[in-house]
Amino acid sequence: MSGPGAWIALLIVMNLFWAGSYSVMKYGLGSMDPLSLVFWRLVAAFAILALWIAARRHDLRIGWRDGARVALAGLLIAFSSYSTVKGVELSNAIDASLLYVFEPVWAIALACIVLRERMLFTTLAGLAIALAGLARLSGFDPKSLGFAGGGVGVGNLLIVAGLLTEAFFSIILKPASARRPAAVLFAGVLFTAACALAVPMQMRQGFAVPLDGRSLFAIGYLAVICTALGYTAWVAVLGRVPLSVMEFTIFIQPVAGALIANAALGEPIDARVGAGGALCVLGMIVAVTGHIRHAGGRASRLAEEALAAPADAL
Repeated sequence: MSGPGAWIALLIVMNLFWAGSYSVMKYGLGSMDPLSLVFWRLVAAFAILALWIAARRHDLRIGWRDGARVALAGLLIAFSSYSTVKGVELSNAIDASLLYVFEPVWAIALACIVLRERMLFTTLAGLAIALAGLARLSGFDPKSLGFAGGGVGVGNLLIVAGLLTEAFFSIILKPASARRPAAVLFAGVLFTAACALAVPMQMRQGFAVPLDGRSLFAIGYLAVICTALGYTAWVAVLGRVPLSVMEFTIFIQPVAGALIANAALGEPIDARVGAGGALCVLGMIVAVTGHIRHAGGRASRLAEEALAAPADAL
């Protein structure tokens, strides 16, 4: 796979699968508690990556700085995963998919402040359009997403806390993603996260493996598609595409996630999804196409300079 367009296309496909994760979480919570669902998801995903790493014979050596980044990212994933799933248990899958727009907005800001990534005009324009979509999705009314109180309100606050925490995951791993294989880095993240959650698992209920069909389907979808494949692909792209551009692909999730929750769980949707979601997707298209054109133009200029260099030397 080569070129920013191909990597971004991969992220778009993965975000469509991630959009269905909230409905799968809600379905799986019918037979498991949030801690069990998150723990076995992480353990299963780690096992898959461990087999892949062994088959590919990747070098597992990581410097102490990258090791510290992996460990911190693992702790963040443990917290954000549990917070999100617990929030979905108290709230709705549609609310979770709509609230996910907070993560890219927060991460884009962090990428500019912490990573000092350059913001193209098209990136700023796309963000403005996406923010307009966010305004339409939520109406800037806390009551529209249940923040006023009750179980749904607490659930949505937990979802937002998990999303804001998850934004730091990419910021922390970005420097290491260009130096080490994505599978090795993320396997370390999963190992740390699973170890962190093993303590409350042992204290609360032990490690009984859920074997009913509902639980196995939920764990399988979340572990294989959303975690082992999805997050590893995300880490791989981190070393090739600016994070501020990658985050725009997440704006697909509010639209696709709401439609999936409506079709699979019967949760009601309203005009917010159509109008606000369309603006979010349009913002993504503006920002992503602008980056692809900029990257293509830069590559062409570098190629022309390389061809002209021998002639100049004469």
